[in-house]
Order: sequence, then C-alpha cells, then structure tokens
Amino acid sequence: MIRPAQIGDIFTIQRLGRQATKLATIETLLNPQSAFRAALSAAILWNDAKVSTYLLQRREHGLASTGLLQMQKRPSRPEADILLLAPALDTTWGHPAIWQKLLAHAHIEAPQQGLTRLYADVPDQPLPVNTFIQTGFRVYTRQTIWRLSALAIESFAAQLSPSIRVQNKQDEWALQRLYARITPGAVQQAEGVHADQAVKPPLLEWWRGGIRKSFVLERGNEVHGCVQVAFGARGVWLQLWADTRSPDTSHLHELVRFGLTVIREDGVRLPVYVGVCEYESVLGSVLTDYGFAPFTDRAKLVKHVLQWVRSTAPLLTPVLDSVREVVPTPYVWPEEPRQRQILTQAKH
Repeated sequence: MIRPAQIGDIFTIQRLGRQATKLATIETLLNPQSAFRAALSAAILWNDAKVSTYLLQRREHGLASTGLLQMQKRPSRPEADILLLAPALDTTWGHPAIWQKLLAHAHIEAPQQGLTRLYADVPDQPLPVNTFIQTGFRVYTRQTIWRLSALAIESFAAQLSPSIRVQNKQDEWALQRLYARITPGAVQQAEGVHADQAVKPPLLEWWRGGIRKSFVLERGNEVHGCVQVAFGARGVWLQLWADTRSPDTSHLHELVRFGLTVIREDGVRLPVYVGVCEYESVLGSVLTDYGFAPFTDRAKLVKHVLQWVRSTAPLLTPVLDSVREVVPTPYVWPEEPRQRQILTQAKH
C-alpha cells in the first residue's frame, strides 16, 4: 500500500531518509536537507512549492517492503522534481521494484496536483537510469557536474568585464532568443517551453532556493551570453548560458571569469559547481583552465503526464421517418363454385 506520509511516520521517514538516493543535484549541493525536514516544509512553505511525501508499506510472504518518495512542485509551474527515493538501490533493502511502485504512484497523483511533467536528476548509472526508464521516464540530456574548491576561489585573480552588466526586465526577449538558439529542440520540448505558453525557459526562472544574481554579456546591442550565480549554505552554483558551438571560446572565458569574480568579491568561500550538458562539451575544457574538475555525472529525465480533460459534446438523438397510418378493412374468404353447389344440395 502506498499512502501520503503522516505525522506518526516520523521515525520511518528518518530511517529511510538516511539510506535514500537524493535526486535533486543543485539543492543537494547548495542547501541539503533531511527527508523529515522536507516533509515538514510542506506545511510552512509560503509559495506553492509543495513537497509531497509517499510511503510504501507492503507485506507479502512474510516479508515487509518499505519505501519512500518525495517530490516537490516547482513554484508557478505545472512541473515537479523527484527529490529522493529510498532505500537506495545499492543498500541491503533496496530494489528496483520499490522505486517503480513509488514512481508509478507519483504519476497517478500528478494530475490531481495539476502537474504535466515530472523531472528527475539521476546518477548516470545503468541501474537507476533503467529503473526510471521502465516507468515511462526518458533521458533528454546528460550532464557532468564540475567542481572548484573553496581554496581556489581565494587564489583567483578578480577580473570584471565592461561588456557584462546586471540583467534587467528589458532583456527577457533577448534571453528567450538566446535560449532558443543555443538549446537543442529536444531539450526545449522536454523542458516544456513549447507545450505551455505560460512556462518560461529555465534561463528566465530560478525556482530553486538560494540567493541568485544574473548578468548578461552584451556586445553591439545584442545579448551573447548570460551568467547566473546562486548562493547556498554549502556551495555556489554557476550557471552559464552561451553558444558553445562557436570555435571562438573567448565569450565563455569572459563569463566564467566574471562569475568567479562576483563570488570572490561577495566574500563567499565555498565550493563552486557548474553543470555541463552533453551538447556543451567545449565548456569543460574552458573550466579546466580555472581549476575545475569533474565531480559527478548525471542523467536528466522527464516524464510527461496525461491530463484528463472534461468537455461537453452535443447529444445526437436519432430521428425516425414518419409512417402513414394503416386503416384495417374487413376481408371475406372467397368460396369456390363447387363448394357453393354442395352446400345448396345439403340444405335441400
């Protein structure tokens, strides 16, 4: 049986949370929190970023199967992220069947929460990725997380650029065009940009926690790139948006240097993380020049949720052709001449 977690499940949530696989990479690196704390946050969040917690407790053949799933709705978007699954597949009690049952239940619950897409950021390993694929998820891109140590920030020589300025509201249209130009169509479709007109691309919306600053690289009155800096309690996320297909990587170096300078001038001495998707491979060589090193490989998956739609339809009533009334008339059987003769003789 799978059901929403209740206050009496505190010890079960705490126990499973210690052996869970966390699937929200940025949140885990910047602002990690326990499964129990995430469950409690559902009652105190001021926006609609609701955290849903589901427990699997099933007993068959004398063996108990227990599992935990948490997912969080993205604020003002019909989307949710799978935060964690427990037990982890590499633990004693972990099994793909537990994950599959919980993921199937999350898909059933999604329409009731107005969700059209579910996302997961999974370790790029065969077992967890195939477990998600078997429940209807699909990989839309792969990503390598690069890490720069806090000590390297201290030794970094600050360098600002006159071509980079703070992002403002007037940049929205130019940033939308930048996103459409540098992002593959399959990724745009997975991120819901074409499905929902009200949904803005990730470049324009930051639904994760932490303080964020955004800057644009402008040359000749045209936006050529964007760098976003998100600060957390345990780390800093550097998000870069630029054309990585160009052989000239000077704009990438400019954005990286500017982002690191912002972090240094703010006095933050925490590890810095950058995500490099498989279609941005040239960015990895640029990060190497500044001391970054590969940290972990991830697979980004999505599952589209079918929505039940109520609609009215005209009721068609069959019309029968009218039939004229039939008037009955008396009918007398005709008598044969021989029969009439016999009857006349019999009377005499």
